[in-house]
Amino acid sequence: ATAEIEGAAMADDVEKAILFAFDQSGAVAHDLRERAVGYLRDVQASPDAWRACVDRYPSTSYPEVRFWCLQTLTDAFKTSGVLQMLSDDDASFLQRTLLSWVAEAVQRADPPVPPFVKNKLAQVVAMVAKTQFPQRWPRFTHDFLDLLTGANQQQAHSAADVFCRVMDAVDDEIVAGASGDASSAAAAARVKDAMRVDTEALRRLPEAWKALMAFPDARVAVAATATARRYVDWMDVGLFVDGGFGVAGDSVANAARANLGAEDVDRRAAACVFFGALVAKGMDHRTKTELIRGLGLVETCAQLNAGVGADDDDEDFALRAAQLAAAVGHELVSCLRAGDAAACADPSEPHAPPPPPETLQTAAGLLDALMPVAVTHLRAEDERAVAAALPLCSAYAHRLKDPFSGSAGGFKGGAAGGGSSSVGGSGVGTTSTRDRDTGGLGFGDGGDGLDMLSSSSASGGGGIYSSFATAPVCVDAATARSALRAVAVACVFRGAFPDERRAGVDFSNATDPRVREAETETAELRRDLFVVFRTVARVSPAIALGAVRDALAAALPNDGALSPSGASWQQVEAAVSAVHLLGEGANDPAVKPGADGTADGLLSKASPLGELFAFVVTRWNGGDLSASGPKTLGEATLRPEANKAATHRLVALAFLETCARYHLAVARHPQTLLLPVLAAFLDARGARHADPEVAARACYLLSRFVKPLRQQIAAVLPEALNAMEEIVLNAVEPRRDASSEATSGGTVAVGKGTGNAMAVAGNDDRLYAYEALGFLLGTEDVKLPEEAQVSLTEKACARLRQRLETASAAGDAGTCARCIVACANIAKGFSPRLATEIRPRIGAALVAGLAPATACLARFDAAAVGPSAGVLRQRVVAYFQRMVQGVGRLAFPYAAPLVDRVRASGGADDLKECFVLCNQLCATFKKELAPFAETVTPALIAQTAAALAPFASPDGHAHGVLGVVSRVADVPDALARADASLAAREADANAAAAAAADAAARNTEESREARELEATFAAHLHALGASGLWVCFENESVSCSSTRDTALATLSFWAAAHPSAVSRKAALQALFKIAQAWFPDAAKGMSSERVAGFCQFASDVVVNECCVGAVLRGDLDVRDAAGAAAVGEAVAFQRLALERLGPNFAAQLRDGVLTASLGLDPSLAAEYVAAVTSTAQTAHRDARAVVARCQKVVQGARPGMRRRPCKR
Repeated sequence: ATAEIEGAAMADDVEKAILFAFDQSGAVAHDLRERAVGYLRDVQASPDAWRACVDRYPSTSYPEVRFWCLQTLTDAFKTSGVLQMLSDDDASFLQRTLLSWVAEAVQRADPPVPPFVKNKLAQVVAMVAKTQFPQRWPRFTHDFLDLLTGANQQQAHSAADVFCRVMDAVDDEIVAGASGDASSAAAAARVKDAMRVDTEALRRLPEAWKALMAFPDARVAVAATATARRYVDWMDVGLFVDGGFGVAGDSVANAARANLGAEDVDRRAAACVFFGALVAKGMDHRTKTELIRGLGLVETCAQLNAGVGADDDDEDFALRAAQLAAAVGHELVSCLRAGDAAACADPSEPHAPPPPPETLQTAAGLLDALMPVAVTHLRAEDERAVAAALPLCSAYAHRLKDPFSGSAGGFKGGAAGGGSSSVGGSGVGTTSTRDRDTGGLGFGDGGDGLDMLSSSSASGGGGIYSSFATAPVCVDAATARSALRAVAVACVFRGAFPDERRAGVDFSNATDPRVREAETETAELRRDLFVVFRTVARVSPAIALGAVRDALAAALPNDGALSPSGASWQQVEAAVSAVHLLGEGANDPAVKPGADGTADGLLSKASPLGELFAFVVTRWNGGDLSASGPKTLGEATLRPEANKAATHRLVALAFLETCARYHLAVARHPQTLLLPVLAAFLDARGARHADPEVAARACYLLSRFVKPLRQQIAAVLPEALNAMEEIVLNAVEPRRDASSEATSGGTVAVGKGTGNAMAVAGNDDRLYAYEALGFLLGTEDVKLPEEAQVSLTEKACARLRQRLETASAAGDAGTCARCIVACANIAKGFSPRLATEIRPRIGAALVAGLAPATACLARFDAAAVGPSAGVLRQRVVAYFQRMVQGVGRLAFPYAAPLVDRVRASGGADDLKECFVLCNQLCATFKKELAPFAETVTPALIAQTAAALAPFASPDGHAHGVLGVVSRVADVPDALARADASLAAREADANAAAAAAADAAARNTEESREARELEATFAAHLHALGASGLWVCFENESVSCSSTRDTALATLSFWAAAHPSAVSRKAALQALFKIAQAWFPDAAKGMSSERVAGFCQFASDVVVNECCVGAVLRGDLDVRDAAGAAAVGEAVAFQRLALERLGPNFAAQLRDGVLTASLGLDPSLAAEYVAAVTSTAQTAHRDARAVVARCQKVVQGARPGMRRRPCKR
């Protein structure tokens, strides 16, 4: 590059600029390079720039300059329409010039023309041909074919190279590169038609391709094959094959076939791609099938598969071979599907005719011969080859499944192979129609879908069924069964993790990022493989079950001896994961409650999956199916010499996930399965595993396993609790590894969930061990004596309280959070009846942890240790809520201190959490909560007022917050300020800017929290009314009177002026609940109001201002859902007032408010009152219609009335 820059001194300015612009060595200063680029841009903008480039190209020796000249020509030809404006002479001159440049590219050897210049030259030639062929350049194709015939031996390679580049450019620029506009499409059609009718060119092109495919230089042969592949898409198929589609003729296809046996892998790969394009070419099914048969492509695929090497150099060829087999298979399946569709079509409806019977028979035979090849590719190490084979295997299996999906009876026939239903045989049935509709696998139903195929009658002995509506055409049951079994076995085999030496990772090291990446890749591949496996299982569960059974038999040891094949942990994990997969949605008693049709779901029906799971469990420790189960947990613990793979982190996870899924199988046979499975959860294969993440995941799965089986485990409870003691003690301690405790379950449990339901800050899956402990201790089985149950529970809770106090004193927030969650988890296992009525000492033990938890929260709040206090607060609140559900009134003494602690900061988020907590208590305990509500509510209201004050504005538009009004007497002034603020906004010349500023102010976290607090406050006031707790604020004490006054003033202000229709609705709902409690109620013997002055307030403020005035002046749009809901609440309040306050109030509403104040006609006012009081089924709709009419009248009669419009 430096020499070129120095040589630029002898060049003119344009060449200098080009060399400077193309410099990549850094020898040219950046500013000089930028100036050169700008100068060239100006040169290219000249209308005659392309002519200057035509003159400059042959005169320069710099490849960069030549490339720039060609690029300038390309840009000019694309955008300026130069080619269309050329005269015939100029066009002819341009053609001769281009041909001379091409000839030079062929002939020049020292130095040769660089490939990037050749490519750009080919692009320019193609662009000229796009406009001038065939009218102005009729011999375009021949001119370039002549390059091949006119080149001498030394130039043959270069001529072939240039020819292929030009032909590729023609396809790129004209055919495949058509931009979609009409002119490009017309040019592409013109060029293709011209080439198709040029008989001489059509004769010479195949000859050229054949010669080049046989060229000694592999690079030329590969390029020629790739070029021919491009033209397969849009040239007649006869150009590439002989008329009979045979293998003996002299055709392009046969020349490509010769390359399939070449030593050079690139030749072979290019030939595979060529045949793949040839097979994918559009033609009718009969012709396509004859093409595949005539060319012997199925046999070719088999030969290619046999010739695939194991070394890395053959990976690309293996991929191309797999893609070719997939392309051939898809065409054959498409042909057979066309036959299936025609056979299942309604004869009275028009439909496409089916392929001829002989074509279907041929396609079926070819597909049967091809499937073993596809299965081989499915087992390939290269994931790309597996991905190529997967769609074909899936389509094959789906074709056998789909025609049955809509049949009334599903699959018919006896057991597959006539065998029994044992897990080792093939006598497992298939899905019923109901199972298939729900995605279930009907193991044990007693039939195999493929048997229907073997029993179907064939017409003419050809295998085409007379009953097309119930079976796919041309299926040999034995061959199909063999193919499906091979596919199922391959899916299980290929779903295994890769060999560690080949992958370059150690899968036992979970901390290695490369391991995580490899696990993720395997999970993605397995997901695709298992989709195909599920399809096979739905066609024939017996086949899927047999494939898994064989994989297990090969992978697991027997009687303490390793399998003859020396199975790796990868094989064991893949086989166990396949068992897990079989249980997903299966209609089998081992995994689906009630699948046998009985109430208890036990032992009334054979369970093939249960037997398969029993096989896994008994072999897991080197046992045998015939052996009796262990008698104690100690006998069932790990025997490393029997199954060395059992403790591998991925194998252990797969086994435990499978045990959790098959817990019903354990329930069916607890005497043989319970102890081995429970031992696996509790020993070094599970919760004591060396990998912390596996141990944590095992704790989560243990809780899932224990919950439904606690009655069965009660028989061995002392031994189980003894084994769990160390596990639960360690669960609240910091993790052994250095990873964050914020999350757990990070191991990629392939094909399963990650168990992160509780994996949030301050928590991990290990704490599910306490949930399991609670389920075991909380059983009401008579086998567990009362004293033992109580003492064990008290002991576990006391340990947690002691550890919590120790951690709190040490300032260990993480351990405190874990202890608090553990306390809550234990309580999940006890029913409220057991904890409060049968054995109240248990409830006392469970709730006692709230005292140190609240004290711990106070300590960390005072220390202000960052996020720890917030995490602890969440944990303590969750613990308290759990206690409210589990022990009821026993949690009362801890409620007020906890609320005081949570609201101590006075922040909006904390106050909102307090209201949520109080609302839960209200909903649970109703009027029993009166002393608590009377104590806590005044302080909460005061803090809420202070928290909302910075965000409140007179009309609420700034942040969407109105704030709290302290006294009912202040409501008129607050409404006046709101009206004045709205009027000022309307008169503001910069109203748009003000609205934008308000929107920006609302779009902050603090503003959002304030709005949520306001909404939660309204919900709390409503909850007090719904729970009957406003009764505690009826007396005239200072605290009650102030609380009552603030609540009524705030709710009425919000109902009358809030800018949100949702908030108005919430306020009216809360006022309605208060009115229900304080209005006179003759039905209950209450002839007077319970709170002095409330009826007058309700009439003057709530009804007049919030219900009637706000609705009829047009604040609420009845066409909007939120507005209509608020109108409905207003109507409901008025209906209640009219029912409770009597005819005097009705007269005041009709004559004083509606007629005198709002200007309604007396008849319309009477209609309004009647609509409000109506109890008809359509009352709500009728009231909305009347309200809409009244709105129009009021707005016409009182045009100056101030509106307070609101939105959602």
